[in-house]
Amino acid sequence: MIRDEVRDCGDGAGLWGFDRRPAPSSPGMGREGITSVIVNHLKLLVGGVQLRDGVVTVSDILGRIFTRAGLHVLAMERGYASTIYGAHQYDPIVVAEEPPVSWGDPEIDILVALDYDSNPDAKEQPNRDTILRHSKYLKDGGLLVYDSSTGDIATDALERRGIKIFPIPARNIARDELKRDVVKNVVTVGALFRLLEFDRDATHLRALLEERFLRKGREIVELNLRAAQRGLEVVESVLKAKSWTDAGYRLEPRPTKGPMLLLSGNDALSIAAIRAGCRFYAGYPITPASAILEFMEEHLPKFGGRAMQGQNERESIRAAIGAAITGVRSMVGTSGPGLSLKVEEFGVSGMSEVPMVIVDTQRAGPSTGMPTKSEQGDLFLVAYGGHGEIPRIVLAPATQEECYTLMIEAHHLADKYQCPVFFLTDLNLSEGRKVVPESFFGQQAVRIDRSTLVRESDLRRDGSYKRFALTPSGISPRLVPGTVGGVIKVTGSEHDERGFVSTDPAIRKAMMEKRARKMEVYLNEDAKPPQVFGKPEGKPVLVGWGSTRPLLQEAQQRLRARGVETAVVHFTHLWPFHTAAAKPLLEKASAVIAVEQNFSGQFADVIQTYCLIPVRRIVKYNGLPIYPSDVVGGVEQILRSGAQHVRVGVEAPAPVKVSEGD
Repeated sequence: MIRDEVRDCGDGAGLWGFDRRPAPSSPGMGREGITSVIVNHLKLLVGGVQLRDGVVTVSDILGRIFTRAGLHVLAMERGYASTIYGAHQYDPIVVAEEPPVSWGDPEIDILVALDYDSNPDAKEQPNRDTILRHSKYLKDGGLLVYDSSTGDIATDALERRGIKIFPIPARNIARDELKRDVVKNVVTVGALFRLLEFDRDATHLRALLEERFLRKGREIVELNLRAAQRGLEVVESVLKAKSWTDAGYRLEPRPTKGPMLLLSGNDALSIAAIRAGCRFYAGYPITPASAILEFMEEHLPKFGGRAMQGQNERESIRAAIGAAITGVRSMVGTSGPGLSLKVEEFGVSGMSEVPMVIVDTQRAGPSTGMPTKSEQGDLFLVAYGGHGEIPRIVLAPATQEECYTLMIEAHHLADKYQCPVFFLTDLNLSEGRKVVPESFFGQQAVRIDRSTLVRESDLRRDGSYKRFALTPSGISPRLVPGTVGGVIKVTGSEHDERGFVSTDPAIRKAMMEKRARKMEVYLNEDAKPPQVFGKPEGKPVLVGWGSTRPLLQEAQQRLRARGVETAVVHFTHLWPFHTAAAKPLLEKASAVIAVEQNFSGQFADVIQTYCLIPVRRIVKYNGLPIYPSDVVGGVEQILRSGAQHVRVGVEAPAPVKVSEGD
């Protein structure tokens, strides 16, 4: 979690909230006749070798400083490999004056290549991997900043597209001039700030460097500032040599108003869990859920709680069940393979009516799958997983803000209905970062309702307490072990009202119906209807769940600009499926189109089953995020040809080859 200061920007200027202003003097370089500079609106991508080139460090510095300067940052796609060292890594960042609608398409304005040597795995010709992979996504007229320590690249193909090239010998400067290899990234940061005419006096950079390094000595801070200054000087020399006055992009600080947080989804849900009264967290290291465990280990003890790293996935959920039995609000976190290992304990929680929140940060499966790629492939597992039938609730937030609000709700629902509540995020949402006003958290009411817990003063001393009492709602009074006058039995076997194991058919029937009644009450009292954007009547309706909502909203805007009116219906409360709320909305549509990041369209199957409405599908399953252009293209294909199942995400053509220069 990064605490920074930005402002409430007020009214925007279009989708991205940017304006065009005349350049200070000469025309925008590289584009004849264009005399404008793009202000406070860009998407940049930082790339390099994983765990060597400091991709995350650079993107973190940029995100922090841009946020402190009053700008909005959105970085929802972190591209890294499952290997520990040496693979390609990249981190796209959107920077805008107003909150971006979504992360947009792969196209970028600025490419920052930190890798300073050739790709040793290239068979035909050694190329810098960042340039090889991402230069095809550079917009015409964009900027390329690369480490030229091992030589220049051939630039003809890029310059024909109006791309401005800035070779920065960052590694050589750091190693030969400053005698510290580790500051090479700050050289690049200084160069980038000069290109963007941003933080020229290093006010923001100095403040951040002092926070990070002052404990190591003032000389370390000054060394990094000299590194940034050298990057600035190199850019100055390139601009002068090319007779360019600007780079075509500029970031301008804006007045700040109130504190802001640059949060990941994992940060937001962890904060919410603690505020909701969670005092026990158990987990086992697994991408991308490990950050939750690390956060809880650091912060939960400050609030009288405890975090535990189990020896394995099953031990962690069993520990959480044990803690929940004692009355402590408990949570576990995991991803794909870990969730599969916990399936038996789903049944234990449901049968013994032990409340628990289970976070599943989805990644691409099956099996080990692709641990560092995102997917929405676990819906069926959390809705149906386990033998037999148990009550369960499934929630899926769309944004960092909803990671917070829905997590608070998840703990309330688990307590009220005494069942497992599954909390579905995905890799992009869990690790992606977004600027959120701190005031948002103060505006959210935190309800800690534990009314189903029986107090000792309310307990009759005649031994008549029944832990699993048959009630009209199916919700039984719950007693914490150790309460004088009460006897509690917990079992995963079928049981009677007192918890004694039983195979009596009448008892079995009564208990199955009791547990099922809880979900009927949930649908009537607590299940939220889907959010609706636009009017569904007679229009194609785009249906989504979880983190797809922002991109669906941007796709809706793009389709409107093309003359296609649509509505967006987005679900956060997935299971039990709220048929009474969903069907009246969807049956008005001219076509229902589910957009999902999985192969088959799992939520589309749920809608068809419960609403008896045909659902068309746009799906993507190559590990990359769904982009607004994927949705726009899929919708147009469906409307044009009547396609039922559109699969998007076909690989783009091979990039233009960039060879090493002399």
